[in-house]
Amino acid sequence: MGRDRRVIVRMDGSGDQAEAAARWWSGRRAWGTGGGAAVVALAVAAGMVIADDGPAGIAAPYGCGTGGVHSTASAAAASAAPASDRPAPDGVADFDGDGNPDLALGSMGDVPGGYGGGSIEVAYGAGDGTGIARCQYLTQDDAGIPGGNRDEAFFGSDVVARDLDGDGYTDLAASVFDWKPSVIIMWGSEGGLSRGVRVPGTDGSHVPWGIDPILDEQLAAGDFDGDGHPDLVFGLGSGKGLLKGPFERDGTPAATAPVPAPRRPAPDVRGANYDDLLAGDLDGDGVDDLVSIHDADTGAEVPWRDRTKPVSYLRGGRDGFTQPEDVRLPDAGEGAIGDVDGDGYGDLVLSPRGGDASRSSVTVVYGAEDGPGTRRTATVDRDTPGVPGAEPQDEDAVFTSLDTGDVNGDGYADVVAGAPRWDDVYGEPGPEQVLFLAGGPDGLGGEGARLFDGDDLGAAPDGEADFGGAVGLTDLDGDGRADLVVTAPGSDTAEGVAYLLPGTAEGPSATGVTRLTEGAFDDTEGLDLLMGGGSIAH
Repeated sequence: MGRDRRVIVRMDGSGDQAEAAARWWSGRRAWGTGGGAAVVALAVAAGMVIADDGPAGIAAPYGCGTGGVHSTASAAAASAAPASDRPAPDGVADFDGDGNPDLALGSMGDVPGGYGGGSIEVAYGAGDGTGIARCQYLTQDDAGIPGGNRDEAFFGSDVVARDLDGDGYTDLAASVFDWKPSVIIMWGSEGGLSRGVRVPGTDGSHVPWGIDPILDEQLAAGDFDGDGHPDLVFGLGSGKGLLKGPFERDGTPAATAPVPAPRRPAPDVRGANYDDLLAGDLDGDGVDDLVSIHDADTGAEVPWRDRTKPVSYLRGGRDGFTQPEDVRLPDAGEGAIGDVDGDGYGDLVLSPRGGDASRSSVTVVYGAEDGPGTRRTATVDRDTPGVPGAEPQDEDAVFTSLDTGDVNGDGYADVVAGAPRWDDVYGEPGPEQVLFLAGGPDGLGGEGARLFDGDDLGAAPDGEADFGGAVGLTDLDGDGRADLVVTAPGSDTAEGVAYLLPGTAEGPSATGVTRLTEGAFDDTEGLDLLMGGGSIAH
């Protein structure tokens, strides 16, 4: 998850304008009239089953589009396998409960009837290698999803996967901005993601020092009150920003509670756009905490890569969120949470901004009983022994996507960091890379680090596809090792692709890579999907 976001001005007119706006905001296909009806008609023609879970369902998962899945693995590993006889690993999405982990990509692109309307692409695991068994393409024109396709609704810009109603199937929650910020939940079922509902009464953020534009709202999931049920946060500073689980099937949360507004980070911060929201247990008390990242305005004209990026910490607890006075976090443009040293405390992994920070560095604020950063903080960069590649000379080369997971199966969380090169944001094209760093008993270090270049995996050159726009680590094949997902959302000149690299004892492998292209989900020409340009849910 994660990406540097921008405020956009609504643009009416050409698809090129709308796509530029979507790509600028995310940091990062026309069906014709009646898109939802077309989905159903195609489903019937292809012999698909429509999920029946309430008054109206959504198109069920189907065989991925011809030519949309490409794998360098063996035919056996790339083909669909029978359902597993064991449940998916803890913390891994399994929307259909077949024991094979699944994946959802939130996209920022166009839909029938809406430039920047947003869509979600769901890949159902085959249970063998990084093979994909079935695909699913979701928009608001599906009969079972509230609302309808419209310009700049950005449906699915944030997606999170949790079992929100406690029925044993992973559900998918997505943010949407159709007229006002809200959350839509699509329920998991034996047939996959089915009927969607809008969570009633959601509110936006209310941060006194925040600029708080509507499109900067964020969605996060975790157990923030320690009751064993996943919750959602949608609204910093709101009296009902915490939506407590378990949720009813009509979307109603068990209760709502306040989420405090972060403190103003410094007197010279006039306001800030809201960039990201992270959830994880940073103090080892069994309750998830909340970290927010902002893009501050100090009044000075500086390049976006050098802007102040304040990071705030809210400690979760049974009596609600608190904001410890003694926890101060370094500025950062992106973040993720994972236990990289195996001590039982989640660690906050950041892509630092400003000051003397290397553009291609990763800072770890280690978790502790008293909160993150009270024990130690360390930085890994290209000068760290074992880290491949030289420090980029171009100031535009920064990590803008991060995730954590155990790739090599040693029990320690590892880190991946993506550095895309959006050609409509950066001044000039350059290399697009994803860096893998291994965790261990001493924390994050350079030993075993690997560097993946978009050119080596066949990504479109010169930043045309934004290779590394989003990265994720998830155990797609259930072998105990997280696999690497890298998205290249694409553009009006390059097709969007998601690369699936299998996890091994040595880290992600460039052997046996599976490529999911836009054609796996929707092969309509004329509109740009920007697949995975939002976030990854797994």
